[in-house]
Amino acid sequence: MRESFQITFRKTFLLLPIFAISLLSFSDVRHTAGGLLQESFTINRQIKTIRLTMLMKEKVNEDYIFKKADFKIAYNPFQLYLKQGYPNKGLEILYNEGENEGKAIVNRNALAFSVLHLDPTGNIIRRNHHHSIFKAGISYMLEVFEHLYTKYEPTSENVWKYEGLVKYADIICHKITFKSPDFKFIPYLIQEGETLEEISRKYYISDYMIYEKNPSIKSFESLKPGMNISIPTDYGKKIILYIHKQNLLPVGVKIFDEEGLYEEYTYLNVQVNPQYSPLDFDVNNPSYGFN
Repeated sequence: MRESFQITFRKTFLLLPIFAISLLSFSDVRHTAGGLLQESFTINRQIKTIRLTMLMKEKVNEDYIFKKADFKIAYNPFQLYLKQGYPNKGLEILYNEGENEGKAIVNRNALAFSVLHLDPTGNIIRRNHHHSIFKAGISYMLEVFEHLYTKYEPTSENVWKYEGLVKYADIICHKITFKSPDFKFIPYLIQEGETLEEISRKYYISDYMIYEKNPSIKSFESLKPGMNISIPTDYGKKIILYIHKQNLLPVGVKIFDEEGLYEEYTYLNVQVNPQYSPLDFDVNNPSYGFN
């Protein structure tokens, strides 16, 4: 049975003492969109490793796909292990930057041809997924918000709005709404060697949205220099961010396009800067199913 997005969030995040010392007192944060976001951006820059569960709701071909996965992530070098709870229970992905010829190891948890080595931004691994594994966790979405915060005047009430304290995933959160003043699709000429992943990171926009809006793009691997496509001016027409009242980390985010809700992510059981051992990102970990 599909789990509800209103599931109970574990009420305490694990923040290491050395991490907490560097933060400003949360009681001093002004209850404005700008003040809260700046605090979250400061925290995000100090995240070296993270462990969390993500609930994902993504619109694909006019329908919503619901997913749940547990993640272990280290950022420098980038390492990732995930195990999916649904819809493909037991599916695992392991990736280590600079190893395995740049490919991710995927355990489909199937009877035959279970373990595959795949391009982490290619068609097979990206099928029905809005994001690549490189954007898993909370950091990328905070980077999107920081880009928008820089791009648009943070004091503009027409763009940014602090909507007070609300409950999201049964947690008291600060609610911040961003509304793009001129969300639209504009022409873009593909340059030599560009990929959808690179374009999305360069402009902080959704590569899956680009893929869906351009029929000339047949796959994530089919971009050719000189192609004329359309890209969105911003990540979304409207974005709602829910920030934990106490530790100012994201609890959830909703992204809307011209038609309505495009994607929603809920972040559960978050541990910031956990200590990982080499075994956590080792294909031979006996608790994993790659062998």
